[in-house]
Amino acid sequence: MQVELCRKSIERLGAPLAPLLSELREREHTPVVKDCLNRCQKCELGFAMATVDGTPLGASSVTALLADIDALAAEDLDESDEA
Repeated sequence: MQVELCRKSIERLGAPLAPLLSELREREHTPVVKDCLNRCQKCELGFAMATVDGTPLGASSVTALLADIDALAAEDLDESDEA
């Protein structure tokens, strides 16, 4: 899955970007870092913002964001198994 990350939102959380990128690659995702995903209202509230294969996500922490990405990946696997 392609995961577009908002650099500003990750920086606002104070989370280091490199470990997050490594974690996504280990989970076989393709991370893309953008300066901004234009969902500033949530970003300014302290959410980590991402777009995963076109689905916008916002989570209160990097850990929660990874859990949401894992859930989307599991749904994607379930749908491909049914096809």
